Amino acid sequence: MKIKKNLVAATAAVLAAGMALVGCGSSNGGSGDVQKTADGKVKITMWHGFSEADGKTLESIVDDFNKSQDKYEIDAQLQPWSTIGETMVTKVTTGDGPDFVTTGADNGQGWSIDGTFQCVSDFYADKNNGTGDYLDNVVKQITFNIDGEEEKCAVPMGYAPTSVWYNTDMWKAAGLTDKDIPTTWDQLLEVAKKLTKSDGSQYGLAMADSGWAAYMKGNGTGLYTTDGKVSINSKENKAFLQKMRDFYNGGYAVPGLDDTAARESFESGQSAMVIVGPWEDQAATDKGINHDTFAVPDGDGTYKYADGKTGSNTGSTGLYWWVTSQVGDSEKLPGIYEFFKFYNNHDNQVKWSLGSAYPPNNKTVTADELSDRPLIAKISQYTDNSYIGIAGLKGGFGDIAASLDTLTQNTVRTGDDIQGLLDQAESSISGYLDEYAE
Repeated sequence: MKIKKNLVAATAAVLAAGMALVGCGSSNGGSGDVQKTADGKVKITMWHGFSEADGKTLESIVDDFNKSQDKYEIDAQLQPWSTIGETMVTKVTTGDGPDFVTTGADNGQGWSIDGTFQCVSDFYADKNNGTGDYLDNVVKQITFNIDGEEEKCAVPMGYAPTSVWYNTDMWKAAGLTDKDIPTTWDQLLEVAKKLTKSDGSQYGLAMADSGWAAYMKGNGTGLYTTDGKVSINSKENKAFLQKMRDFYNGGYAVPGLDDTAARESFESGQSAMVIVGPWEDQAATDKGINHDTFAVPDGDGTYKYADGKTGSNTGSTGLYWWVTSQVGDSEKLPGIYEFFKFYNNHDNQVKWSLGSAYPPNNKTVTADELSDRPLIAKISQYTDNSYIGIAGLKGGFGDIAASLDTLTQNTVRTGDDIQGLLDQAESSISGYLDEYAE
């Protein structure tokens, strides 16, 4: 199988940016070499990187599956997020990796095209698998054009829209009420200014200066269009970057933060708001921060998503289950499909959501069933307006993400000419897109 030469570099860049990625391979040689357990079950190897409460919840679901039937045994193996991507690239070429994995949709299209993953449209075609209950927008994110055919190439695992988390005590102290919850990006910035204290003891917004793909789409023209044309060097993007530079220079946000530092700023009480995924609910609770959340407000961007929407700043961490190509049509494939069906059924999605803080993938789950975590139920409402930040790529995801981060970090941290920074970003992104063009 052909492997893109930049996959290793791309994976490393993604991991450095803090993205949670998992790789793939095949357990013990693919379709012609299927191992069985001592009691005769077909052994299927899964890789994942969940090591906290989410990992315990996943392992519990796997244990329940293994006990529910006598044909298949899922061996769930924990891999470190810091190295799992590079290991995947090596293992998939030697045929010594897992049979299915969880990773993001950003690299998924490229790996589906180059043959690392095998698409699963046949799983969706069987109505008995319950795929009609999957959230439509979540499935759209992994529906790709593969060799001229529309294919569904993965199954939902953990899809989490970002949202704005705010310190309710600071909100009240600033004289803000529910009527002040912003519905536009400009309103968000104005609220952040009201939440900032002039003595430097409190900032309005903790915002990483990397990973801005969703913001560039929501407030400008994005990096490239859905048909692959570079769109980053535009007057709309320049105006947005200037607006954000002015915001940081005004002292309303701490400069130089990555995602982890932004969360720490919020959880320590240094900042009144942070934009992050639903796991912030538990983290803020653990730190004693009284909090609530609202949707990331729309911007005035002109970027048009595949569904025709514009203005959305709501990105997502979109983790999916992917089947590796070495599984082929072996005895393992029906077992993997049985697990997918089991994992995403109603009861297990209630269990997954309550245990992991990810919203459920199954639209039959009600808010009442998530009453122990009401903010997670609230976030579920934002899924339909959330999108993978850097998507639709055949390769080069890590390089393009790094180019964007260079642009936004230099915008926030330096006084360099923004037009010059956009020129550089256009040149580098064009080169990466050209490299992977047909």
